[in-house]
Amino acid sequence: MFDLNFAKDSFNQILAATPLTLIVALVATIIGLGLAILVVIAREKRIPVLSQFLAILVSFIRGTPILVQLYVVYYGLPQLLVLMNEWGWNTNPNGLPAIIIAFSAYGLNAMANLSESIRAAYHSVDFGQYEAALSIGMTPFRAMTQIVIPQLIINLIPNFTNIFLDLIKDTALIYNIGLVEIMGQANIVSSIGFKYLETYTDALIIYIIICWIFAQLFRLVEGKLRQRYFVV
Repeated sequence: MFDLNFAKDSFNQILAATPLTLIVALVATIIGLGLAILVVIAREKRIPVLSQFLAILVSFIRGTPILVQLYVVYYGLPQLLVLMNEWGWNTNPNGLPAIIIAFSAYGLNAMANLSESIRAAYHSVDFGQYEAALSIGMTPFRAMTQIVIPQLIINLIPNFTNIFLDLIKDTALIYNIGLVEIMGQANIVSSIGFKYLETYTDALIIYIIICWIFAQLFRLVEGKLRQRYFVV
């Protein structure tokens, strides 16, 4: 039978792990967004060799599970630091914090997904508007920042929201490298009382609430931007 009292008592213990979940998702999104912008610029400029390499990298990341990527970074990053140390770089591969592994793996995952979303949002903007802005005397920079980018951001928000919410849910896997987030805390609490359904239900409720809040926030931002720039 479902133990409602145990579920109630466990809820706050599991909720206490929420900050780590949000920190990993937020930092990874920021890292991923910064890298994604650079990737998009390189691919849209068709920089020889680099654009092809980035296309393959993005395809590889998008085509593999995040858990595999997490393990590759977990075991591969220290070895890369060792190699860099042999090349003369002042790196210390010993005792690399698990949180850095999580930021790196999830940041790369966000980079791949966001770069494709940004490219799609960029190509969805009618380029004729940019040319029309130049024809009436706007500088390329002003035309880009006042005409193209606002529409790009509005078109990007729905996909950006999905990617961010997926990152929040995917943080459930960082328990595999020793970080205790929502799902990890649920596993710990459930192992004490051997009541797994109750703690996993608590985790489910917490994830639903968090994702609903952020979905509403992004929807509000999108609505405000549409009103400001009169994009229908």
